[in-house]
Amino acid sequence: MIIKTLDLHDPLVIAKYMQRFSVTISQVLLGYANAIRRTFEQFGGQDQICSILMNNIQQLRLNLEQLYELMGGVQLDDETKFHLNELQKQLSDVLDELSAMFVKSIGPMIRLSIEEVYKQLQQIKGNQIGSGNNGGQQKGAEAMLVTKSLLDYLDQKYENIEL
Repeated sequence: MIIKTLDLHDPLVIAKYMQRFSVTISQVLLGYANAIRRTFEQFGGQDQICSILMNNIQQLRLNLEQLYELMGGVQLDDETKFHLNELQKQLSDVLDELSAMFVKSIGPMIRLSIEEVYKQLQQIKGNQIGSGNNGGQQKGAEAMLVTKSLLDYLDQKYENIEL
């Protein structure tokens, strides 16, 4: 770390540099998180892009944790630890907010798929009342029919993901 290479011997000076550095890191990462938040709002409903943006915030959190350890971790002064811990909480809040927006955007499609599954289950239930015991093959076919709409939705989302 650059601050450690300055060969400073006064702990108060080192602490002051660390505090300033933590404030700068907070400003930069929160600015980036806000830019991602604005971008996320523009691309709501595009699952792949939204997933990448949420992953970017999670990577920020992981990198911040590594930076905390490189800076000295538990040996940091209280003010620097406070700034970095608050930043971690704020990034976590941003990730929670983006996740909620993502779930809200895909909710209607999942709801439609579940409603379709429900209708098919009701249809099968009605058929079983009148027909008695269906064979195992027919039950397997009915199970495929019931899960088809939900699996179609999930398959479509899986195909959109580039490996």
